[in-house]
Amino acid sequence: NAPNTYAPATFGSANLNSGFTPDPYTVNITSGGTRSAAQLSSSCRGWIADAPDFSVNYNAGGYDTLTIGAVSSSDTTLVVNGPDGNWYCDDDTNGFNPLVGGASPDAGQYDIWVGTYGNATAPATIFITEYDQ
Repeated sequence: NAPNTYAPATFGSANLNSGFTPDPYTVNITSGGTRSAAQLSSSCRGWIADAPDFSVNYNAGGYDTLTIGAVSSSDTTLVVNGPDGNWYCDDDTNGFNPLVGGASPDAGQYDIWVGTYGNATAPATIFITEYDQ
């Protein structure tokens, strides 16, 4: 079964309007958890928490792209539940760091989980940008 998209995000939330500054918007979190992301889709990897790590309410506008990523000294994965209700997952797009996003972003809430391999936790930074990655 899916992680809990209704749970409050563990590390908070933000409202971002198109053209937000600073860009990238960043937040420090602890990645990992006890839930296998592979339960969502065969394209999802790693271990995530039940509640989102962070939530973003995005007001789309003048920018053509929105990218959500994570950086860590550990090998992390990324799971995003978009405003369209779909699950987006990535692993290793940018070295060991994942990226999700692209052109014509939808307005609405993005729930973000950063996973780890194994069930260990690790410090990580989530970033949200409207610049091409």
